[in-house]
Amino acid sequence: MPEHEEPAPLPLRWVEELVNTRNVEDGSDELADPAALAAWFVGRGLLPAGAPVDEAGRARAAQVREGLRALIAANNGGEPPSPAAEGEAGSPEGAGSPDGGAAVADGVEPGALDALARTAPGLALVLELGSGRPRLVPAHPGTVDGALAALLAAVAEAVADGSWARLKACREPGCRWAYYDHSRNRSRAWCSMAVCGNRAKARAFRRRGR
Repeated sequence: MPEHEEPAPLPLRWVEELVNTRNVEDGSDELADPAALAAWFVGRGLLPAGAPVDEAGRARAAQVREGLRALIAANNGGEPPSPAAEGEAGSPEGAGSPDGGAAVADGVEPGALDALARTAPGLALVLELGSGRPRLVPAHPGTVDGALAALLAAVAEAVADGSWARLKACREPGCRWAYYDHSRNRSRAWCSMAVCGNRAKARAFRRRGR
């Protein structure tokens, strides 16, 4: 994971931060229970303090999070092949363990985009006209679904202003950390060149030496 990186601009930053509540590499999850999810939303002003959050809401939030991870992975050179397929093909971007051993599972969950597509219609947005400019806002504010809808509104806004393509998921399958690509030509591929970039380069070097 990168350190001291400039995050995405608000409100897109909320999407970046939500994706990074699950650390693929060490398996930790900051939203492991409803109370943790409530605190996360309240801390960002997406949910009022004391609003009810149950396990079903937490599960929906996790589903949206993983769908968004898959969605931003497509901003990093398209949907990658499975680690096993990469290893068989000998691709320079083949997936392996951090030390170049056996292939690791891809942090982008299979079916995550389909799950997001099924969940999103229930996260209703409406067009607000009284704030100086038309904008999409949650139809049910003050609820978990309203907070999740606000994140989807942030996605729509980022697509409209062109910043969406800069939000990416690290190309390293065992990482998939979300980051905002500030490079001029939007060519950054890893969350950290010093860590994940070097892992990929080391694998490519070992394959060339076979």
